[in-house]
Amino acid sequence: SSILFTRGQTQSLVVGVLGTDNDAQTHESLEHKTPIKERFMFHYNFPPFCVGEASSIGATSRRELGHGNLAKRALETSIKNKEQVIRLVSEILESNGSSSMASVCAGSLALYASGVEI
Repeated sequence: SSILFTRGQTQSLVVGVLGTDNDAQTHESLEHKTPIKERFMFHYNFPPFCVGEASSIGATSRRELGHGNLAKRALETSIKNKEQVIRLVSEILESNGSSSMASVCAGSLALYASGVEI
């Protein structure tokens, strides 16, 4: 499902996808012998055009990582079924403040529209 959330001059388009156990992101760690499965993924994209800049899209910025982690932590606690594989992608289309909170609002609406129990 997809949700377009607008508040003032800030817009966030969040696309939510539900997956199977095979779609979970796996990563290895030195602490754990078995790979860890990440069942909830949240991606936050803040392209230059959302603030009126005309530049190329490069590597993921610290802002995108920080805001993405903030939104992920906020949404992850509201999901009741922790076994469900969910991926949310937030594209900021216009920004004049609080784009991370716009992502959280749109993300919670996308979860609800996808039928995820929150």
